[in-house]
Amino acid sequence: MRRPTSADVAERAGVSRATVSMVLNDRVKGTVAEPTRRRVLEAAEELGYTRSAVALSLKQRRTHTIGLITDEIATSPWAGRMVRAASGLAARHGYMMLTMDLSLRDTSVADAVRLLSERQVDGLIYATMGRLLVPVPKVPAELPLVMLNCEPRARDDSPGDLRAFLPDDRGGARRAARRLLETGHRRIVMLSGGDGSEADREREAGFRGELDADGVRPRVFRTGWQMDDGYRMTSRLLEEDEPPTALFCIRDRVAAGAIHAAASAGVEVPQQLSVIGFDDEDFFAETLTPPLTTIALPHEQMGERAVSALLAQIEPDVGPIADIPDGWRVLSACPLVERASVAKAPARGTAGMVTDLRR
Repeated sequence: MRRPTSADVAERAGVSRATVSMVLNDRVKGTVAEPTRRRVLEAAEELGYTRSAVALSLKQRRTHTIGLITDEIATSPWAGRMVRAASGLAARHGYMMLTMDLSLRDTSVADAVRLLSERQVDGLIYATMGRLLVPVPKVPAELPLVMLNCEPRARDDSPGDLRAFLPDDRGGARRAARRLLETGHRRIVMLSGGDGSEADREREAGFRGELDADGVRPRVFRTGWQMDDGYRMTSRLLEEDEPPTALFCIRDRVAAGAIHAAASAGVEVPQQLSVIGFDDEDFFAETLTPPLTTIALPHEQMGERAVSALLAQIEPDVGPIADIPDGWRVLSACPLVERASVAKAPARGTAGMVTDLRR
């Protein structure tokens, strides 16, 4: 059976092929009356007409594909939210995402750029699971690039119109500290990662800044990022003469360890010890007992903003899809997710200290 053509659609709708082209390529812009536009769309649906992606690519000199290079996002259940959001927005605008997860193959970033360039992608997104400082991938001059959850290792290394889309870790940590202060806590401890990563430094800086602004000297214990780190450190803290009444944990899994340690010591959460995490990890934070109050990473917004910025470079005549703040370094707010692990506590003072107890 012969595949219907745009000429067939034009004949059935009683319009020219140029009108069909404008309608089906969404280039009407007031030049085609609404009844005519609907008639063309109905004719195309009745005939089962679909545009040839190959022909469209040749005509527009675009393949309508975006290359996504990641370290291990595709294998991560929670950072994968960035990929889902980015892919979804790209698809809604007629683009397909080609993903190269470097954790699944023996391929360098340079090799991935070369392979995707050979497939004539229209733009590239370089994304990492954790927030990292990385070298800027070298790409052909004509190929747009955006960075997602990472930024140039050299702070002044932001060539041309390169943009980096990141979570506001510092603002999120301030939000967590503010929540504890608002509920009357003064004996507040942060269980930090202590590895010197960007997320670790930013979250610790936010915590310190918010407590300092309220006249409360922060206590920070640099313990690690895993559940057993949270368990070990919390067990020690609960043995103090005046144990903390609240913990801010660098990560949800550290918070889970803290809650486990409290239960083992007969300390009730949140009645005797409030706990706030960070990440809002899928299928984890909400399943703890009690469900964990935490700071969410804005992966969906970051992914959509990255695609929006990239498509604005690929198709500058279309204009921006989303409202993105100015600047090459774009931060997305990390919201507080209220659950059941925070309660009111009497206001008490505390001395400040920083201890490194990693093993």
